[in-house]
Amino acid sequence: MMSRRSLWTGLCIAFALAPSAVVAVEEIPAHRQKQIRDAAPEQAAVAAKEPRKVLIFNTPDHLYAKDPHKGYCIPYGSYALQALGEKTGAFRPVVSADLAMILPENIAGFDAIVLNNTSGPWIVPTQTDVQREAFRKHGADPAAVEQVLRKSLLDYVGGGGGIVAIHFAIGANRQWPEFHEMLGATFTGHPWNEEVGVVVEEPDHPLLAAFAGKDFRLADEIYQFGEPYSRQKVRVLLSLDTSTTNMGVKWIRREDNDFALAWVKSYGKGRVFNTSFGHRTELFWHAPLLRFYLDAIQFATGDLEAEAAPK
Repeated sequence: MMSRRSLWTGLCIAFALAPSAVVAVEEIPAHRQKQIRDAAPEQAAVAAKEPRKVLIFNTPDHLYAKDPHKGYCIPYGSYALQALGEKTGAFRPVVSADLAMILPENIAGFDAIVLNNTSGPWIVPTQTDVQREAFRKHGADPAAVEQVLRKSLLDYVGGGGGIVAIHFAIGANRQWPEFHEMLGATFTGHPWNEEVGVVVEEPDHPLLAAFAGKDFRLADEIYQFGEPYSRQKVRVLLSLDTSTTNMGVKWIRREDNDFALAWVKSYGKGRVFNTSFGHRTELFWHAPLLRFYLDAIQFATGDLEAEAAPK
């Protein structure tokens, strides 16, 4: 069982930057921790080219109280993503809900960022945020500091960083169109929360090795996406198999039946990965998905080479 002390050790960087910050994520039961660790890969697909540090970013505390994923997929995902790095040695995880991590002087220290179901307008700093030492040199006006944070994230990815968006991460920051341009789509609903058929669009793509080139079935809350989503802008890896999925559900809005479930894309010099999967807690001890997440993180850090150009 992972102790709270070891969790705090893993968060030392976050606390060094913001001693008053509180880690919002709940501790999950010991037997679930074991299930996750047992299901995680023994080793990474490729060795890291150099020591990697990855930010696992959760919903900031002031938003987490009303987060629909509180106590559910966020703590399970947070633990699983951390376990992937610790068990395989592919990266050193830093788990944080501290917005100061996105400031330019701090974000530069990471090789990739994983948005773990991070929801709400989290890029918007609070008045309390801007009064903290970490923010002080960027000014006391939350609106001005927000622009610093926005530019910092876009510059980080565009300049060669990597970002992995898990499940509802793409539904955050609805007020910020450039965020969705970077990720490749907007969230427009989840018609399904049941078992669906999944098409492996490129069986030989390095990021799909977890599925051994075969289509599969999976139960989760399944998203549909809207503008700026386009197959001319993203490389779709997984999609909904409409021939083996219940298409009688409500609130289907895409007339073209193009329901992407995972994709990659470039943003400037950076690498972007997004997947719909990550709502149900049992997915975080599903071995193929853990491999899928790990490969995505290694793609984001630049260690796992994979084609990201649209097909």
